[in-house]
Amino acid sequence: MKANRKSQFGNDTQGAVGIGTMIVFIATILVAATAAAVLLDTSGKLQDKAQSTGSETSKEVASNLLVKGIIGTRDGTSGNIQYLNITISLAPGADTVDLSELIVRLKNSAKTVDANYSQQAKDQQTNPAGQFRATAVRDDDSSFSVTTPVMNAGDLVRLRFDLKADSMGLDNREEFAIDLIPEVGSAVHMGFTTPGSYGGDTVIVLR
Repeated sequence: MKANRKSQFGNDTQGAVGIGTMIVFIATILVAATAAAVLLDTSGKLQDKAQSTGSETSKEVASNLLVKGIIGTRDGTSGNIQYLNITISLAPGADTVDLSELIVRLKNSAKTVDANYSQQAKDQQTNPAGQFRATAVRDDDSSFSVTTPVMNAGDLVRLRFDLKADSMGLDNREEFAIDLIPEVGSAVHMGFTTPGSYGGDTVIVLR
């Protein structure tokens, strides 16, 4: 009788130990699962933040504008270059660019001018000092206008500067620098030296 009781007690004890072990095992799994869920959630948030920051950084580092050409013109066959035309487009994959927010820095050995967008009609030849005009050369969707000078994919735009108004007429062998500074993205810098002679040309390709 005593032996049977002892055996039964041993079995009960082993059963209790087994249940306790199972409870501990299940609790461990639940804790591990919770920790994994927290780690996954945190990792996802960090990845989203990194992608967002990377996108913003890319916009700041990459330039949205490309310079297609620079041409200078003169009123006659004598004298210096009095007007400057810069043809620009958007870089591949770039966002739209609002030219009313664009600053163009012109610099020679004597002075620096920060030119802003002017809403003058496109058929006017001259600009007030410190301003530039923008004319669409190619605008397939007809969205670019004097009042909304926003460039989108495929647009080709000519910026016109009156160097005479800015007292910056370009003589022969003169070094000149231009910076296009958009609202978003890095600036586009370019420089050139004018030819040693203009000859009888009234239109001079500078770049």
